[in-house]
Amino acid sequence: MPSLPRFGIVDMGSNAIRMMIAEVSGSAVAVLENHRLPVRLGRDVFQSGQIPDATVSAVVDACRRFKASCDRLAVATVRAIATAAMREARNRDLVVDRVREATGIEIEVISGSQEAYLLAQAVQTRIDLQRGRSVLVDVGGGSVEVVLVEDGQVTGADSYRLGALRMLATLPDPNATGESFVELLQQHLHGLERRIADRFDGRRIDRYVAVGGNIETIADLVGGRTDARAAMAPMSTVPLASVRAETMALAQLSVDERMAKRDLKPDRADTIVPAGVVYARIGEIAGIDAVLVPRVGIKDGLLAELVAGHVSAFMPEEHVDTVLSACRALSRKFHGEGEHGETVLQLARQIFDQTVTLHGLGGRARVLLEAGALLHDIGVTVNNDGHHKHSQYLIEASEIVGLAEEERHLVALLARYHRKGPPSRDHEEFSALRRRERSLVERLAAVLRLADALDRQHAGIVRAVQVRLRERTVELLPTLAPGQRTRLTLERRAVEEKGALFSQLFGRSVELLPP
Repeated sequence: MPSLPRFGIVDMGSNAIRMMIAEVSGSAVAVLENHRLPVRLGRDVFQSGQIPDATVSAVVDACRRFKASCDRLAVATVRAIATAAMREARNRDLVVDRVREATGIEIEVISGSQEAYLLAQAVQTRIDLQRGRSVLVDVGGGSVEVVLVEDGQVTGADSYRLGALRMLATLPDPNATGESFVELLQQHLHGLERRIADRFDGRRIDRYVAVGGNIETIADLVGGRTDARAAMAPMSTVPLASVRAETMALAQLSVDERMAKRDLKPDRADTIVPAGVVYARIGEIAGIDAVLVPRVGIKDGLLAELVAGHVSAFMPEEHVDTVLSACRALSRKFHGEGEHGETVLQLARQIFDQTVTLHGLGGRARVLLEAGALLHDIGVTVNNDGHHKHSQYLIEASEIVGLAEEERHLVALLARYHRKGPPSRDHEEFSALRRRERSLVERLAAVLRLADALDRQHAGIVRAVQVRLRERTVELLPTLAPGQRTRLTLERRAVEEKGALFSQLFGRSVELLPP
């Protein structure tokens, strides 16, 4: 067994499968193996909606070989993710099952917002994003991820169904060349240009970071290298004008000519022009002159997250900040009561941390509770009556950067159960959860209901709470905001009502003491 922990990473994109094995020593990472396999999951999915049997077999074979390498190198943890093509494949469950049965590797099909989060994690291993406004763009085979980062915080993340392979699949002649071919590609961008421009909001963009194999190849070609497959420096800065010019030059060549004259691989030669068109146009919308190419990808972001999680027993702090930033942005979008959400967030944290011996939950659960605290009342924008159910719907229908779809579903259920009836097996969404998840929702909802009860008036009267665990009771000792003089009559009644779930779960009645 190796003395240092080793991790295996699998990134199943639409155009290729990337696999990596890395060894970690503190914060230092050494890559032991790094592979890119030209298995095109998106080639058929974007036309037929299915991954054909031959491709499924190729995926299984690739994972089997990777698992053998992991066993040989004594890899401690393997994490596999899949993106746009698998998200849309009607038979994705079949692929997941086949890989699991053959290798024991569990493929996680991630959302577009999760892609965006991992992209930001990867870029920040090479580029300091702590100051100014950055735009990160990844043109994959099936989707385009556009991420806004302001002073180190992800403030916006969008996934557009406009990947290079998808664009080719929609063209009448994907092997066409010349300016007319580029114009046809540009027409596909028209519908998204306004949405992207609105996201930029007319504000200055300090840096434009482009990620992906196609932009790396364009950077190689602009730099005068004829062998675009050779290893390059870890970072490139390319004038946007050069990206446009190189894309147009490649568009004049057929796919065969790109392979012969520019030494491109077959699965790069056809997608590089549509990708280059997208990179160039987004750069124009951003109003920048140069493109930063850090030569990292989603797999690097996934590795960074695994390493951070290895160092910390809880969810990495950067991940928590990203999730909460996204929740606050979602609350603003639906005109939520920001001050009430922040008050409930602080109180929920304090109750959670001081009752850990009762609920036994860890860092991941704490983040879900924090997200629920910030978002539990956003349904008021629809209607105050039944707003807990409206909050559930809005959370389910929104993307939250840093949360998986399953995690977002749990947050939505927390919002659903912050008031009125507690979690019940009579409710279809709750009943459908696995037993472990039902228990998680119940315990977190019990904490959230108490925190919400302490801010019954939505006025921030209670600023902090000390929890005393007695043999048969849980005592809440509140600290009032400066200048407040109150007996907390409304809050006491709310605690009696909403504390019933907590009492039921943990066998101790809840009492709000006088301030």
